[in-house]
Formats: sequence, structure tokens, C-alpha cells
Amino acid sequence: MRLRDESRDVRREDGATARRPLWDTGWGPERAAAYSARRARYVTVDRLQLRTGGRAAVPLDFPYGAGRGPQRAEAAAAIAGRFGVSARRLDQGGRALQVSGPAEDVARFAAALPRVLDHVEQLGSWAARMYGACARKAQHAAHVEALGSTGRRQAAAYFRALAFRRVVEILTGPQDVTVPEVDPALPLWEQAATVGGVLGQYGWVEVRDAYDPADALKLLDDAEPVSAPAPSRPATTVHGEQLILFDPTHSPAPQSAPGPVVVIPCSGAKADRPAEAGHLYTGSLHTHARRTADALTAAGGTVLILSSRYGLLPLHQVIAPYDMRMGDEGSVTAAQLRDQAAELDVADAQEVILLTPAAYTQRAAAVWPHAQTPLAHLGIGRQRGRLTALRTSAAETFTTAA
Repeated sequence: MRLRDESRDVRREDGATARRPLWDTGWGPERAAAYSARRARYVTVDRLQLRTGGRAAVPLDFPYGAGRGPQRAEAAAAIAGRFGVSARRLDQGGRALQVSGPAEDVARFAAALPRVLDHVEQLGSWAARMYGACARKAQHAAHVEALGSTGRRQAAAYFRALAFRRVVEILTGPQDVTVPEVDPALPLWEQAATVGGVLGQYGWVEVRDAYDPADALKLLDDAEPVSAPAPSRPATTVHGEQLILFDPTHSPAPQSAPGPVVVIPCSGAKADRPAEAGHLYTGSLHTHARRTADALTAAGGTVLILSSRYGLLPLHQVIAPYDMRMGDEGSVTAAQLRDQAAELDVADAQEVILLTPAAYTQRAAAVWPHAQTPLAHLGIGRQRGRLTALRTSAAETFTTAA
């Protein structure tokens, strides 16, 4: 399989090696082997599963590794946003993800992720060394001694975790972001986010360029075509937990929950870090619609968020913050929504309620022309009033999209 030409594709027809804009791994087979082994400790990338409509999914497992598995999974979800793919959590501990999206973008992401995580880990270790050097200074001896041995380890781990998270935020944002400088008047341990920001800016790379096209091509060539979404059973054991992983060889595709499918809009206001879709959006209309959707599905049903960038999102799917409106270049298309609805097993739902404003309703109506549209043709003030009324008059019907 061949990757489509893009400005960030750096492999030429003559087979020239891809640009690798990350840490220099040195020369010689020993250094290369050590680099490969180090990356393998950060994440296990499973075989890509090719779906209909040119889409793919890949399960990722993040070994616990000094308690950093969940941190790396959170970082991977943010990095996924830079590749235009989405990530959802597969376990309660946050150490397994499933990433899905256009097949080529998933392959690029999966090829780049171990290298980007290694880059972030190197910057995080740099921050930890800075903290250690500060803690060893004579003027801080009393403070460090008061922590005790356990407290010192916990404080160092906490500092590194905060710096690590900030590094990820910087690397997944624009290169020209302004970060504050370290304040010499304050102890370094009070400035973990600042240290992470400085190191992230210093080590900023375009993470979308971090993959080797040869690795991405191999992932695509080795991918397993499947014709159905991920099953709900059986579960696969990872870290002693039962995980629902993408395995098409067993039971049939999951059935959607009985009851209506209720679609609510995303919002411009969002949390400032990757989160489950059900917690990411903070806008007032979204929050209003979510309360109504919860009421409408209290006896059963499915709530989905319609994102201008990612399309139909289950509430538990982890995504990164973004800035895009429906209709902007790159926003989700009707064809993508139809593919997603099929993957979520809601394309043929008979009862669909769109609690969405006009542009979102128009896009979703391409999937469900029979859907009820109680907010159709209403201004923002009346939309909120209608949403409130729906919580107590759920049996009422309204105009359909058709």
C-alpha cells in the first residue's frame, strides 16, 4: 500500500530516508538497538484493523513503567489530535487506548507515537534532573529534609509528571506559543509547569513529521481487513484487567442500547487538555443539551456528541482540544458521519433526536433524515427553553429532519 503524497511525507521515489526531527540516537547498532528497546517499553502498538470507508483502528497498550503508563496514554491521546485521529480509553486504569480514523492517518500516528513518546520522556527526564539539582542546593536543605525520604520521592515524581504534561501540551500546539520564563525568585519545585513549558518550546518538533514512512507503510501492509466494528466480547486481559479490544474473530458487533439515539453539539469552550468527550466540552448550550439528553435516555438509549472535527463521539472517547467550527475547512463531512454511525451501530436507529443547532442538524440529517429536530429554526434563547421543556415533556414530538 502507498501513502498519499503530503507536504509532511518525506520519503521520495528514490527511497531517501525520512527526516527524523527528534533526538539523535547516535551511531552504531548498539545505540540503535537501545533506542528501539526503549521505545518498545513505552507503548505496544497492535496490528491495524482496516474498516470500511478507508478507516482503521489500532489498539495501544501502555505498560505501567514506574507508574507512567497512564501519563503516556494521556499524551498519546493529545498526540492523536495532531494527526486528525481520535482516541478512546479501553480500561479503567487509563493504560490502553483504541485510536481510529482515516487509515493512512492512523498508520502515520502509530508509526510516530513511540518516537514522540521517547522525545517527551527525554524532556521529562531533563526536567527531573533540574529538580534534583535544585533540591541538592544548600539553601534548600531544610525544606528537603523536612519532606523525609518518601516525601522526597513523591515530590520529585509529582514535579516530573507536571512537567511531562506541560511538555506534551507545548509539543501538540503551535510552535510560536509564548511560555513564561522560570522565575529565579521562586523555588524551582513551585514551577514544574513553567519548566515543562520552557523545555517543550526548546525541544519543539512538528510531531506530524515524526514518523518514518517505511514504518507507516509496513503497518498498512500488515493491517487486517475487517468488515464489522469492534465486538463487545470477549475481553482481552491486559495488566490483569479485562479490556474490550478490537478482535473481529469472536462475537458479533455490539448492539446499540435500547432507546433513542440523542445527538448533542460540541462547544467552542473546552477543557485545556485531552479528556473524555463527555467531560471536554464546557459551553452552556452543550451543557444544557447534555442534561436533556441524559433525561431522554434515563430509561435506556445512546448519547453521542457531534464534534465539528471528530464527528460522532461516544461520551467516553478521549480526544484533544481543538478549534474548529462546523463548515470550516477540515470539519467532518456527511460521508464520514455515515461511516461513523455504521461503526457505532446506530446508522439504522429508528428513534433519533438531534439536540443541535442548525449547521449541526443539517450535517446529522444526512445520516438520519427521519430524526426529530426539536431545536430547528429556534434562536439560542428559545433553544434553551425548549431543552428545559423536553426534560419534563420527553414524550412530545417535534419536526423531523426530512
